Amino acid sequence: MWTAAPIRGYSAIGEAIMIRTLSIALIFALAACGQAATPTAETTAEAPTLDPHAPPVPSDDPVTAAFLVGSWGDNGDCTSTITYNADGSFRMADGSTGTWTLAGDRVTMSGVRGDFGVNVAKGNENQLLAGQPDGSFGISQRC
Repeated sequence: MWTAAPIRGYSAIGEAIMIRTLSIALIFALAACGQAATPTAETTAEAPTLDPHAPPVPSDDPVTAAFLVGSWGDNGDCTSTITYNADGSFRMADGSTGTWTLAGDRVTMSGVRGDFGVNVAKGNENQLLAGQPDGSFGISQRC
């Protein structure tokens, strides 16, 4: 039977105790690696989640004719705009023109293609929320 030679300065019993101690320390170290950190106030606070499909929250400020005057694009795109003029006229990106009116929260545009109306709300100073006839909504931004 083979036996290991004792480590210089240690007896066989001392060597066994040292190996057992190191083994136990290794077990505790490995076990600690799998443990979750103790939660703190900073780690337990959940970040707010925003639903990208949720409709934006309108401002309490009503839409006014003065607010509408200017060029507006849809969904972050300012390459195709509609421009509302202070005299009640509008111009679309395709060049078509007409007149617009605001009654309460409803904008009605009249042109050669007929009348079209949407309910509007102010998102912020540069954002207009438009409720479409089919129940969907659009977001327009000042360009």
